[in-house]
Amino acid sequence: EFILLNLMILVRLMGIFDILAGVVLVLTLGDIPFRLVLGHSLYLILKGYIFKGDLLSMIDLVIGMYGIFAILFPIPFISIFTGGYLAIKGIISLF
Repeated sequence: EFILLNLMILVRLMGIFDILAGVVLVLTLGDIPFRLVLGHSLYLILKGYIFKGDLLSMIDLVIGMYGIFAILFPIPFISIFTGGYLAIKGIISLF
């Protein structure tokens, strides 16, 4: 029971981080601190690498790499689409 509870807390915590990463990706279209975008992108890359056997985690890895690219050259459609994807995925993991 203790391990299951910790696992549920970890999944919800990563869901909250996914929501925040999605918001940060959308905000790359405006003026947002470099370190904030870099930190969330590295989180997504690390999470994608740790859970590399899963398709959704590989998508996280690619989105994390795009986040680093978006620091200098954000593409509005891709930033909004990936930000929405991460936010929806994060919201679903909270339930």
